[in-house]
Amino acid sequence: MTIPVSPQRRFGRTRRFVLAFLVILALTVGLFFIASVLFEVDPDGHKVRDWLSASRYGLFVWRLTMYTGLCWAWFYVVRPQVVKKSPGQSLHRLEWMAAGFIIVIEFAAWRSVLA
Repeated sequence: MTIPVSPQRRFGRTRRFVLAFLVILALTVGLFFIASVLFEVDPDGHKVRDWLSASRYGLFVWRLTMYTGLCWAWFYVVRPQVVKKSPGQSLHRLEWMAAGFIIVIEFAAWRSVLA
C-alpha cells in the first residue's frame, strides 16, 4: 500500500533541489570567474603563489575558524539528531575519517614549510 504524497511536499522537494542546484551553479561560475581574473592578471602564477606564501598564517587561522564552526555545528546540531536515529560504530568511523581528511589537507597546505 503506497502512501499518497501531497502536492506541497512534492513541490518542496523539487524547490529544494532546484535551489541547491542554482547555488552550486552560482558558486561554480563565481570560482571560474575568479580563476579567469587570476589567470589574466598573473598568467605564471608567481604573484598568487607569493601571496599565498606570505599570508599562510592568516589563512591557517581562517581555516581553523572554519574547522571550529563545522565541529560546533556537527557536535551540537547534527550529531545529536543522527545518534537518535542510528547509533553505532559507523558514526565514529565517519568522524575519524573526517579528522584524518582535515589532517591530510593541512599537511598538504604546509608541505612547503615542513620540507
